[in-house]
Amino acid sequence: MNLTGDPAGLAALKAMQEGNRDYLKFLIQEAKTVFEHHVDFKDGGGAQFRLVYDVKTGSFRVEKKP
Repeated sequence: MNLTGDPAGLAALKAMQEGNRDYLKFLIQEAKTVFEHHVDFKDGGGAQFRLVYDVKTGSFRVEKKP
């Protein structure tokens, strides 16, 4: 899986992988299946991010929400 984007968002996903793998799997599945192909999530400190799925390439990108 190709995952790029905001370093803080990537760190939040890595922390999820170590602490709550089921929720991370849920986010990935949602990003792939919802109409907009993105899901929003927060890190432990409350910063908001968006996980975006690119249907054409099959890659994911993490963006910091304003």
